[in-house]
Amino acid sequence: MTTFSQCIDDVVTELMRPDLLTASASYVNQTMRELHFKPNPQGQSIAIHYDANRFEAEELVNTAEPYMWPIPSTTAFQDMETAYSPTAGIYIKQKNPRVAKAVSYEPNANVYWYRSGPSIAFAGLANGSTLQLSWFEFVRSMGYRTVADRVVIFNALTQEYEKVGGGVPSEAELALETNWMLQRWGDSVVKEGLRAKMWKRIGDLDRGRMSYSAFESNRSGLWMSEPSSE
Repeated sequence: MTTFSQCIDDVVTELMRPDLLTASASYVNQTMRELHFKPNPQGQSIAIHYDANRFEAEELVNTAEPYMWPIPSTTAFQDMETAYSPTAGIYIKQKNPRVAKAVSYEPNANVYWYRSGPSIAFAGLANGSTLQLSWFEFVRSMGYRTVADRVVIFNALTQEYEKVGGGVPSEAELALETNWMLQRWGDSVVKEGLRAKMWKRIGDLDRGRMSYSAFESNRSGLWMSEPSSE
């Protein structure tokens, strides 16, 4: 359990490289993004959709053709999971608009969704139709905060997150400093991934390989323990 900034402090102090503070912040974000993909024997990456990264929208009402739904965070958006129209009583499929107009005899062939820049477009729905959406996001990138700027810290003695100045932090305050990966896998996985990248940056390849081996072993535990779909 840790916060983003404390994770960096611990490893930078351990390696005695305060000059790599900025690089370390980038490496932690990179490590957390990497944990959303699992390699397979063919050398390809399989996307992992963690239940902890699922979001849902309040019921939306179609007001145009096509209806454009602005993606809440384009930098964190991973994949659409479900698009359902209670009005039409159907799950809406993804289609490439270039081929969606081709002749098709499947039911509701003219109803589909597709990515359009920073939005998801829904075509073929009647005006006033309702939509229920769920999607997955990556954990969001975070920035390093100096001790003076921190809102929340993790107290290693009490094993609890504390609000700077006293009190119990709110969910919004926790989100400024940490996320579920850092809370549940910060010490065993994220820090090991950071060490591997730091040793490589320094040029100590032997220690880098050892840290990366530990990272690979520990991330398997994350994949096995966290509810997810591929």
